[in-house]
Amino acid sequence: MSDEKTLKDTAPPEEGVSRRQLLVRSAAGAAAVGAAGLGAYAHHKTKGTPHDEMPVEIADDLQPMDQRDMLWTFVVSAALQEAHPERIQAFGGFDFHEKLTTTYMKGPYKDEPGYTQLDRALSVAAWEGNTYLAPGQQYGQPNSGILHWDQSDVHSTKYEFESKDEATLAIRSAARALKATRCGITKPDPRWNYDPIYDLENDRTLSWEDDFPFKPKTVIVMLTEMDYEGIATSPAWTSTAPAGEEYVMGDKCAGQMAKFLRGLGFQAVGSNNDLGMNVPYAVAAGLGEAGRNGSLIAPKIGPRHRICKVYTDFDFVNYDKPRSFGVASFCRECMRCADSCPSEAISKNKDTTWGPEYEGAEIPHYTYPNRAGILKYHNDSKKCLKFWIENDGGCQNCIAACPYNKPEFWHHRLVDATNVVVPGPVHAFMREMDIIFGYGTTFDQKRARAFWKSGKDMRGG
Repeated sequence: MSDEKTLKDTAPPEEGVSRRQLLVRSAAGAAAVGAAGLGAYAHHKTKGTPHDEMPVEIADDLQPMDQRDMLWTFVVSAALQEAHPERIQAFGGFDFHEKLTTTYMKGPYKDEPGYTQLDRALSVAAWEGNTYLAPGQQYGQPNSGILHWDQSDVHSTKYEFESKDEATLAIRSAARALKATRCGITKPDPRWNYDPIYDLENDRTLSWEDDFPFKPKTVIVMLTEMDYEGIATSPAWTSTAPAGEEYVMGDKCAGQMAKFLRGLGFQAVGSNNDLGMNVPYAVAAGLGEAGRNGSLIAPKIGPRHRICKVYTDFDFVNYDKPRSFGVASFCRECMRCADSCPSEAISKNKDTTWGPEYEGAEIPHYTYPNRAGILKYHNDSKKCLKFWIENDGGCQNCIAACPYNKPEFWHHRLVDATNVVVPGPVHAFMREMDIIFGYGTTFDQKRARAFWKSGKDMRGG
């Protein structure tokens, strides 16, 4: 990596006593103002404003996405790369498939915090569970492991709930017990399903009508929270560990929730990166808003999570509505994710657009992992993945830098409450305060060192 892309030896906020004192004093003053001026209204607004439709504009003719155009599916499939060499040529001939399958996360260790044998061992270990629970699901492989399509274990007797309220609460309670952080319920939407579905192992397409075992009526969406200390080390190899761990948790939660529903007598299939697009489904389920970085921004945890889902024919539930939390106006002013992106993959347009406008977007098939027809920030995910490969590990900079990515402290929740009731220009001020207090730094050697001391309170007694 170049000098600009190495971890910098800068102090995280926890090590600046005077900064912390300033934060507490500022927050105390803000709390007094908040109590007087925001009160119950702010508390209500942090729950989100419900909408009957998605909180972004979508073209009437938007079509489902062919899974073969999904970035991870395409770059790990030798068959798809051979079928569409023009996509790679348009990106300068960078051979994603060869590098991902032969050298990625296998490079030499470095004498640098965050890039040592210790960091590599943890990042590889975190992904190990995925190898056995649902092989290939991170690339979109369907019908894999615990996320299988087999419905032979559906109980012969359907459990009868007394009301939709009872059924909905039961699902959310089960999600909590299975270690999900959030749970929302929505209806299936053809726009967010991959169609056709693509079986990477056998290089064949599958259809919802002829191959999927049932017609879904409900999609249960769950979030699992990633470790704050690990993400804060980004783009060090250490930051790959919480991402891998929550992919495993997504396999587990989705697979177990599907098993729970089958035990109640209903058909169900768990899904992680396969079958459909996670972010729009999570938005539809009221769990957050789509941010500038392309991730779901959820209250209290921001983009520091992973999304999984369950398709089922059980429909005796209350469906959640999409909600807005002030994220769209905040992202318009903030741009911290774009500023922190080492590959410059994230749009710095002030406003959302109907399609990608980055360099090369006019070339046929160059934008294969992106879709026009949604008014959003269109990012070049190929540039993002290229840096992952060059970094020999993932990058979570756009997550670590996001002001919504904060520990669970009261003064951060006060800022969340303020965010949804103040006008847009104040968001720029809030962004600068986030920087002043030292949150969201990336390429930070001290954070990489601090991670390996974060287990000090794990011993009992």
